[in-house]
Amino acid sequence: MNKTQQSFMSRAKKLYELKELERLGLTPDLEQRNMILAYMATLLKWNQAAGLVSKKDEENLFIRHFCDSLQPLLLFGFKKNARVLDVGAGGGFPSIPIRIFRPDLKMVLAESNKKKAKFLEEVIAELNIENAEVLPKRIDQKTCFPEKFDYIITRGVTTLQKFSSIAKMHVTPEGRMYTFKSRDFTDELEEITLNKDKEQVRISEIAEYDLGNQIFGLKLVSLERIN
Repeated sequence: MNKTQQSFMSRAKKLYELKELERLGLTPDLEQRNMILAYMATLLKWNQAAGLVSKKDEENLFIRHFCDSLQPLLLFGFKKNARVLDVGAGGGFPSIPIRIFRPDLKMVLAESNKKKAKFLEEVIAELNIENAEVLPKRIDQKTCFPEKFDYIITRGVTTLQKFSSIAKMHVTPEGRMYTFKSRDFTDELEEITLNKDKEQVRISEIAEYDLGNQIFGLKLVSLERIN
């Protein structure tokens, strides 16, 4: 490890907070801890070039982004050996944190931005993650995948409507689509509800949560197809 890599790893270690994971009911083993640190160090290394998180968020990287990304796993869950698609994977949130704690999941990280896709490929290689691949293209066509996914997740798509219109094409009839609170959350929820029969998508659950003692009133939405 050269000096530059050591510098990013040192920063990652300072940002890592075990107590926040324990507060979420998670106790990582040594291998998982090393994966978390390697992931954060790689993200910090790439952030200026690829714009993975805002610069001001780097100091809150662990709680605001890593811990937040674990909420679909903790609040809604994933069945064993499920196929999961991360739409607009960007900095690997939420798929990489989830995958660290659930190695049985089969992940596809869809990211059309070339720099972000290259970052994701480096992360998968650096962490030696199996059963995960990066898809460096748009996925707004039904023919993008030969098989459907059990879960579609996103933390980067801007609106509930945009996410659901893409996700419903690729999810199994019994599958679920998980997304985080958006900017115009209330209005978007109303639009989803009003158009559920036309769009064949409805809200199945909304979970509210806090992050540590710092960020309050966050929401996670579970959507399902109307078959």
